[in-house]
Amino acid sequence: MKNQAPSLFAILILLVNVSFAQERPDLEALDQKIQRQFEKSLPGWKRERVESIEGSQNVLVEFWSFANRKVKISIMPHASVEQAKEAFKDYAKYGVNREAVRDLGDEAMAWGYGSADIGFRRGRYMVYLSSAADVDSDPDARSLTPDQRSEREKSEMRRLSREFAKHIAQALDAP
Repeated sequence: MKNQAPSLFAILILLVNVSFAQERPDLEALDQKIQRQFEKSLPGWKRERVESIEGSQNVLVEFWSFANRKVKISIMPHASVEQAKEAFKDYAKYGVNREAVRDLGDEAMAWGYGSADIGFRRGRYMVYLSSAADVDSDPDARSLTPDQRSEREKSEMRRLSREFAKHIAQALDAP
């Protein structure tokens, strides 16, 4: 039995590595579809792909920026639609001040400052977006009152998150 333990461990490691190796091409293909979609629909935006935090496997994380605006996108594929539905259900129950978002994915919700954070499920994929708008750097910022700047910041963040979410959904549906 002692002689079988190292062999069993080696087989287990191999199976885990094969599983991750199969999922990474899926994310690479998705990354290419997103990049094509954004280059066509959002010219001028700069893409930065980053590694997910340590311990998070099989997550695509990208930042898109333009002038003083930035959007973070995280996409996690699940093994099945049922697993993704369950993940969205678990995710949704912890959202504070959340609101349903129509016409986006199979199910979606927004929350946070200006309802600018969005999570949605499209098939077996979970997508999370958040945006930032440095309104104080806008050319006309000095002419705005603090309340006007705050409202612009909220509306810009909300607009960006929804616009990017729609493009992500289109990329997920693309062949």
